[in-house]
Amino acid sequence: MKKLFPVLTFILFAIGASAQETNVTSFRNMAWGAFKDSLFVKGKKVEFVKDKSSLTKNAYIIPNDDMTIGNVKLNKVNYIFNDDGRFVKVYLEGPKEQTDQMKFILDYKFGTAKNESKVDNVAYKQWLVKDVTFTLGEYDYLKFEVKIESNWQASEAYKKNISVDDF
Repeated sequence: MKKLFPVLTFILFAIGASAQETNVTSFRNMAWGAFKDSLFVKGKKVEFVKDKSSLTKNAYIIPNDDMTIGNVKLNKVNYIFNDDGRFVKVYLEGPKEQTDQMKFILDYKFGTAKNESKVDNVAYKQWLVKDVTFTLGEYDYLKFEVKIESNWQASEAYKKNISVDDF
């Protein structure tokens, strides 16, 4: 019995630890929903430059940005803000030969993709992590893309609604 108790305790601890849900509150230490003009990383104000080559409205780059995620080399990193100037999305693009490594990173961090589909020449995999959605698009040629979208507004509304003290 004395030997069984530590084993059961370890099993319960392992189950509890794996049951904890991952929460993605930021990208590169920039909090979702933060105003573009108030983002600081390591005590330094982040300077965004409009990406004139992007077809996405309110897409910005950071000059001399880190163009890697883990060991994956990226061709593009866009930071996307809503019309109120709040940080809501990230768009990453990389060469096709790096797709498997990017998929490995997403699988390792968030588990197996929840949704998969194929539209025209793009295979999509999607990870849903609380109020953040990661979508990996693997093109049949040339590139992959990752869209990271935060629904921080819904999360904020939920927090506000569960703390109502009017009644």
